[in-house]
Amino acid sequence: MLGNLLDGRYQVLQILGGGGFGQTYIARDTHRPGYPKCVVKHLKPVTQNVEFLETARRLFTSEAEILERLGNHDQIPRLLAYFEEKQEFFLVQEFIEGHSLLAELLPGKSWTEEQAIQLLSQVLEILTFIHSHNVIHRDIKPENIIRRQIDGKLVLIDFGAVKQIQSQLLTAFGHMATTIAIGTPGYMSTEQGRGKPRPNSDIYSLGIICIQALTGLHPRQLEEDPETGEIVWQHLTNVSPGLATVLTKMVLHHFRERYQSATDVLQALQQSCSVINAQLTQAPYLTQPSPVSLSSQNTTLSKEQYSRLENILLEIVGPVARTLLRQVTASAPNNQALIDNLALHLPGNQQIELKKRATFLIEEPTSNSTSKQQNILPTPSQVLSESFVRQCERDLTDLIGPIAAFLVQKAIKTSPQISRTELVQTLAAHISDPQKAQQFQQRLLA
Repeated sequence: MLGNLLDGRYQVLQILGGGGFGQTYIARDTHRPGYPKCVVKHLKPVTQNVEFLETARRLFTSEAEILERLGNHDQIPRLLAYFEEKQEFFLVQEFIEGHSLLAELLPGKSWTEEQAIQLLSQVLEILTFIHSHNVIHRDIKPENIIRRQIDGKLVLIDFGAVKQIQSQLLTAFGHMATTIAIGTPGYMSTEQGRGKPRPNSDIYSLGIICIQALTGLHPRQLEEDPETGEIVWQHLTNVSPGLATVLTKMVLHHFRERYQSATDVLQALQQSCSVINAQLTQAPYLTQPSPVSLSSQNTTLSKEQYSRLENILLEIVGPVARTLLRQVTASAPNNQALIDNLALHLPGNQQIELKKRATFLIEEPTSNSTSKQQNILPTPSQVLSESFVRQCERDLTDLIGPIAAFLVQKAIKTSPQISRTELVQTLAAHISDPQKAQQFQQRLLA
């Protein structure tokens, strides 16, 4: 199949996987400038029986129409084409440049609570959309969640349309007595394992991924209560009671006891974030690291600067941020070189985001001169009033969901002297749409 030209247009570059009568390829579109990559899913019917082929064609067309509608969401690959060739069926979808979540879920490495909430927020929004179209993904796992290189957003891929068609065909024509279980062991709920998935089967899978992120353990390493069958995990990580409650309910053994919709989880997460915000006002979110000295120019990052830079990196690149920052800091001669060297490790748009958000290292006084500034009182326009903070939370929530309130409070806690302008600019960096980010800033700083 390698090198073949499908539909006179899509040249197969790589076989991603498959078996039986379904395969997936990476191909290039020879009819578009630059020959961009795409993903081709191939369905090969097991028989040439006329009735079987007609049923396959009807199911294939139906699935293509569903994928067409789902592709209207920014974080789901678009359907580019679907066609039949030699009584075999093909779906062509957008190729997402980036890396899967599997690359960020390193064994023994735990995510922060904030990172887990961001993961939940983004994927739950996608699940809300697909479930509203009466579609169940059926295979939520780290490999099927891609962090898009261009903007760092999470994209949900591989809706298993071919697998679902296979299942329906085999059942309809008596090849199997029951529906095939589509999913991945460890991430698959009990009812899905029996071939009877429900929308909250996807919720279960997402909850398992978050627990994996927070504990650093693969799902197969998690213990179960021998009497109830429930997963025992909270003793393996330090997580707030609010988030622990949400995750525990997401992964309950029986589907009737779980959240019944992604919207329900988002609402519970919003309440959980409010609880965490209250906790942030009582104690630091992160243990502050010791100041890091930069060689040759007597430049020193203060605890606050180091922490802010680390948090920015965590939000951009995930769990590898701390290791990357330690390595680059050790060899950077000054703050500008530090920013530039960090940017070298990031793709284009993330480089721009880092440089924009890390300008405080250049513009603000370092720890050597901070003491001289402490007696300067902020102007009235710089003071953060309670009403202004609440307005920031409301406006940001409308744009990015329940993680907003959490981000606002963390920014304030991390930088107690932060000005209105700096707070708004920091929050605007979390808005992926540049126009909406600009409008957000203009509205709050008018």
